[in-house]
Amino acid sequence: MTRPALRQLKRKALMAKWSKVDWSKQDCKLADEMGLSRERIRQVRQRLGAPKSTHPGRKRKFAQALQWAKDNLEKLRGLSGAEVARKYNRSRSSRHGALYEFLKPFLRDGRIIRKYPWHLMDLRLPNRDLEHIWRLPNYGLSKYRWKKRHPPPTWRVKPVTWEIQFSGPRELQAYRRAVKAEERNAARYFAQA
Repeated sequence: MTRPALRQLKRKALMAKWSKVDWSKQDCKLADEMGLSRERIRQVRQRLGAPKSTHPGRKRKFAQALQWAKDNLEKLRGLSGAEVARKYNRSRSSRHGALYEFLKPFLRDGRIIRKYPWHLMDLRLPNRDLEHIWRLPNYGLSKYRWKKRHPPPTWRVKPVTWEIQFSGPRELQAYRRAVKAEERNAARYFAQA
């Protein structure tokens, strides 16, 4: 048998083997199904002149994340992007990725509370307590205090141990009452927002 005829025979065998493949699937999915590498699937796709994959840059990890989103759509509906990231341990860096674009119509706009209600806060409390209660970013309150020239908090935190300094039991009780009142204020505010 001549060399061109042998080459043509190999090509026919290759075409027969790969003709049953669904080329609309991604390379990573086909690689998983056939037990080959993605690169080999790409080479065969190119050699046969099959259409390119719809999303060639997407990896297996994204496909799994998209499937997770489809499976949990009812749980995710109405949450903000930040809540999804925090509650389900998803990366917030993918806020502009394809997964976020898929979920965007189902998510609530998390930017509703842009301004913080500084006027409602009891600035006698330490920064770390107020940041926790009012869901402020780290060091957000210290920047606000410095910018508006507010006095330091009444109850101070020791720098090394992070414990609050009290002069007596009455001061401890007053601090606890102030924290409870602040938590109630924050809960009322967030319930209305």
